[in-house]
Amino acid sequence: MSKSTEAKQVESQQQLEQLRALILGKNSHVVTDAIQKEARTIVGEVLSEALHDRQKKDGSVNKVLLPIVENAVEDSVAHNSDRLVNSLYPLMGSLVRKSVTAFLTDFMEKTNQLIDSSLTFKGLTWRIKAWQAGVKFSQYVASQTFVYRVEHVFLIHRETGLLLNSVNFNNTAKSDADLISSMLTAINDFVGDSFLDNEDGLKEQLETVTTDNFTLLIKPGPNALVVAAVTGKPPQKVSDKLQIILESIHSLYASELMQFNGDNEAFVTAENLLRDCLLAEQKTTEPKNNKTPWFAWLAVLFFIIILGFQTVKWWENQVLNDKLMTLDHESGVVINHIEVQDHNKVVLDILRDPDAISVSDWLQKNDLTIEQLSLTERLYHSLDLEILNTRAQRILLEYPEITMMWHSKILHLSGTLAVLKSAKLLSALTAAGFTLERNLIIEDIKPPFANEAITSKAIKAQIFKDLVGRISTIQLEFPVASADVTPSMQLTLQQLYQYFHQLNQLADQLDLNVGLVIIGCSDNSGSIAKNTLLSRQRGENTGDALNLLGLSKAQMYVTGLGQIDIMKVKNNARKVIFNVLYVSNDEKTNNEM
Repeated sequence: MSKSTEAKQVESQQQLEQLRALILGKNSHVVTDAIQKEARTIVGEVLSEALHDRQKKDGSVNKVLLPIVENAVEDSVAHNSDRLVNSLYPLMGSLVRKSVTAFLTDFMEKTNQLIDSSLTFKGLTWRIKAWQAGVKFSQYVASQTFVYRVEHVFLIHRETGLLLNSVNFNNTAKSDADLISSMLTAINDFVGDSFLDNEDGLKEQLETVTTDNFTLLIKPGPNALVVAAVTGKPPQKVSDKLQIILESIHSLYASELMQFNGDNEAFVTAENLLRDCLLAEQKTTEPKNNKTPWFAWLAVLFFIIILGFQTVKWWENQVLNDKLMTLDHESGVVINHIEVQDHNKVVLDILRDPDAISVSDWLQKNDLTIEQLSLTERLYHSLDLEILNTRAQRILLEYPEITMMWHSKILHLSGTLAVLKSAKLLSALTAAGFTLERNLIIEDIKPPFANEAITSKAIKAQIFKDLVGRISTIQLEFPVASADVTPSMQLTLQQLYQYFHQLNQLADQLDLNVGLVIIGCSDNSGSIAKNTLLSRQRGENTGDALNLLGLSKAQMYVTGLGQIDIMKVKNNARKVIFNVLYVSNDEKTNNEM
């Protein structure tokens, strides 16, 4: 019975197929031919509505048409650029202006953001904290600026683990994207192979991976994975968006995913879909209290006042220091040290010739008032022309019969003067720093009577004896156990050298030979042998100093007396004394003065 029923059904089916073939034709060609004839009209009437309905349903029309339009425009630019330029020419001016305006606006906004995040106190604090956390500054700024932000999105083929496409928030290079996709796939496979299957019998899949800097959201599909790297705390809408994009990719690229052979060129157009996943939510900042920070402003104002006061004070001190330095230009004054501690407190250390202007007179002359002047003044013998002129004028006040005249920095004296007075005048001028034939000429000084002309040699002899006496009174005093010639001794030796130089000149005129005896002495402290050696060393050091000034060693005789055992002077006999020996060429006798 059942076989009969089955046979009838088969027969009915065959009859139905024969009837369909008669009506529709073989392979339904009657219907398909009719539809093909009217296909353009039919599709044209419903195309716009169909695209609108599909776009409204899932937004896939834009995602499909966008890469097609981009490729078409690219081909048009490559092959018909002139035509495209002619078509766009009327719009170019407006487009350029809008583009430049948009660029400048974006540039200013980014510059302001950079200044806010880099040059402010908050920006510097963020840099320090980013350095302490070992993360990039841009990542730390993002974590502080956004509640969350999707930094990277990866599309990965599920079976092979190869990267199909990727996008990132800042459009930077994708150099590590392949490595990241491979690692994620390996980790996901490890989890699936190492743990139990779920209730549906499927392998476990990673959905979230948390690192120090990112949260990785993983959405697996039948043939692909979508992975998002998110900074901050991602909300549920990010996960939902990833799921929607994953479904769209499986819908649009179903055949490409099934037939994937390692070439990801087919998935280049998926970039626009992935970019829809780059979501972000910026943190809302609480409105700032606009109260005026009076205390801070007062502190700043106080600091500015103090700074201004110190600046003015420094400037006044500098001006005073510059004015005081001009004292060094005065003849007979040498500044060793100057320090302006306050406008009314000055420390001044100078060398001053007795004939030079005094500091108080100079301050009054320059209208300077200093309440606290710490003055250290040391005397020295200046040879400045102005000082020599002052000395000569002072000395010649006692000799009204003598006139003076300067010529080529040499003082010429003329007039009538007795022999003894002439010797006294020459002695005074020699002590004042004048030397015959160097800066002094007295040949025009004549005796008042003719018979005194024969006494010219007597005058020179008297001057000679006076110089010998002056040299014999010079002494150098040394510290205990010291044989060094100090700077203060150098001034005395300079004066001695001038005396001896004049003595040599007079000796030549008087037909005499002169020599200088240098005698070193010691007190009675220490052993006799040590004192004898020390006294000798003092004499030799003194002779070396005079030799450096120009005195020939052939005219010096150095000796050491050793310890001086004379009551009341032996304790302070640390000296070098001098004596002059002269020999007459005619008499061949020695005299000691």
